[in-house]
Amino acid sequence: MQRLKESQEALTLIYNTYNAVATKPLTPLKVNDAEALKKLLNAVMNRESVSHVQNKKSLKESTELRSALADVLLLLDNCDIKEIKANMKKATAAAV
Repeated sequence: MQRLKESQEALTLIYNTYNAVATKPLTPLKVNDAEALKKLLNAVMNRESVSHVQNKKSLKESTELRSALADVLLLLDNCDIKEIKANMKKATAAAV
């Protein structure tokens, strides 16, 4: 699937950007391992929670990384959210 490959490449770029600005680097990225990606997503969300509790501003790269991780996880499950949204938009436009 072409979109999976593109999303994995985007995830790699965002992951590298996040690690460049983070105080503690994340575990190595495994773009084809759903379990490793889930653990990575949980780690990013936990870091955001800790930042929030400590009244610190979370990294803007964190949001981008969470989004990219979720996109790749969905694609690994053969669920293309962009395609679903496009189809919904078409259906809504046709109904009007």
